[in-house]
Amino acid sequence: MLQHMYPQAVEAGIPATEYWQMTLEEIMIQVSANKKNKENELRERAMFDYSQQRLAVFAFNDPKKFPKFEEAYPFLNQIRDAVEEAKTEEQLKQEAMSREQEIFLAQAEAIKVTRERRKLLEER
Repeated sequence: MLQHMYPQAVEAGIPATEYWQMTLEEIMIQVSANKKNKENELRERAMFDYSQQRLAVFAFNDPKKFPKFEEAYPFLNQIRDAVEEAKTEEQLKQEAMSREQEIFLAQAEAIKVTRERRKLLEER
């Protein structure tokens, strides 16, 4: 059965060198995942092609109302916002770490001063 499926599995995107080490279940899962990835790529490509055609019609018929890049591809704003939010979260973490470090250093300095005072008191 595996011998019969070999050409089809390779066509479905499973590397020929890995096929013989895989179980039937692994092969079926990989084929399914490869098929879904290909469908997603085609769907994404169709969406971009459609958007490109709409923009071409806009540019030809009414160039003054041609939408800005961000209006034509609004999902890019969402990606940019997510990146900015991640940067903000990282900056907040860095600031919190800096504050904690400053507090730690201040406490260490206070301990050092206290020890020096005790040492002076003990010497008297």
